[in-house]
Formats: sequence, C-alpha cells, structure tokens
Amino acid sequence: MKKTLLILLTLFSVSIFAQENKSEAGGPPKLTELIGFWKKVEIPNEEKLNQVNPWPQKYQWFAFYEDGKVYSMMSDKDYDYTSKELKEIFSVLPFDKTPDYKLNGQFLSIDNKEIKDYEEIWGVNLFALDVNEFLKKGNLIMSLDDGKGNVIYYRLLKKIE
Repeated sequence: MKKTLLILLTLFSVSIFAQENKSEAGGPPKLTELIGFWKKVEIPNEEKLNQVNPWPQKYQWFAFYEDGKVYSMMSDKDYDYTSKELKEIFSVLPFDKTPDYKLNGQFLSIDNKEIKDYEEIWGVNLFALDVNEFLKKGNLIMSLDDGKGNVIYYRLLKKIE
C-alpha cells in the first residue's frame, strides 16, 4: 500500500509541475484521449487512501463527450456495460441539467449549473505504461482537491472500448 501511494503521489507531483509535459509513465490526457466511456477501477485500500468519499457507491461509470458534457452514474452492483449501452443509458438524461467539463492541461473542472457555486477541480493523469497489476497503460487517475491544495479523493478509471 505504501508503495502504491508513493507511486501515485510521485506521478502527481511530477505531472503537476510539468503541466503539459508527459513523462514516460504518463501525463495529462489530450481531449481526444479523455472523450469516451470509463469505468471506475478499485484501488487497493482505497478506503484508507481517500480522506473522504463523496461518491459512496462502489461501481461508477462516466462519459466525457466532445460537446463538453460529462455524465456519470453509480451502483452497488457491478455490470460490464459496453460503450453502446452506456451511450443509450446516458442519452435519456436531460442535456440542460448535465454538468459541463473543461480539460485544461493537468486539470479537469466539472461545473454543475444545477447547484449554485458548484465546481470540482480534478488533477488528471493518463498512464502511458503499466506500473503494476492495477495501474495499467490507458488508465486515467483523477485526484480531487479540497480547494486548499490537498488531495482528498482518488478515482482510477479504465476506458470502455
């Protein structure tokens, strides 16, 4: 666990200071790499790694669209949704009530206009190679800041093709 945490913190430290520069291990995703459907992957001991858990349901799916919209859903049960199934599920949600996102280098902001003054700022890193048995090439790790520069929540996502 300590090794995993050290790897995560090292990658974020290097990538935050490097901003647009990618290291051999990875860096900020390009918009074309972010767009698509993603499933949350469990990080070993994530309940100890995360200081808070604002999204308590274990299984989560996300969609980032070219139009700047981000969709998400959670469940207590796991499903192996295809991108086609997720597209259909997310298509029934109201467009005007769906949060917007912006990718700016190492940072992804999510703005939910349905909630006054709501904004999430995430640090994002796309792995360019396999680091270990769960940090794989193509995985996206997101770190949520508490607004004071402290990471309070990590989310690891695997792209659904």
